[in-house]
Amino acid sequence: MIDLHSLVKTALSAVLPTHYEMTLTANTKTPCISYMELGNYGTAYGDTQEYSRIQYQIKVWGHDLAELQKYAIQIAEVMRPLGFRRISSGELYDKNSSMIQKIMTFEAFANEVY
Repeated sequence: MIDLHSLVKTALSAVLPTHYEMTLTANTKTPCISYMELGNYGTAYGDTQEYSRIQYQIKVWGHDLAELQKYAIQIAEVMRPLGFRRISSGELYDKNSSMIQKIMTFEAFANEVY
């Protein structure tokens, strides 16, 4: 298994304060980024190496959609050098808190040599 958590967090932290998704609370200041690994599994195996498909869900949290769109572009720019490409994007609005989430999924293929 290939662990990219620290690389992803470091890259995202260059854009905004970044938190692991499960550690967010109502007191977390916005705008901010959250991330969570969605999948990390081998897709091809050999005697000396393995190829893995790795997916992360990355959310930008805030109250201004135009601002979140700018951050989403910056996120794509810092994820690309790590080998990730955005495979989905959407938005979610919470009427009770007026909070907006820009939700993106990024995917990479990585090679692990044994």
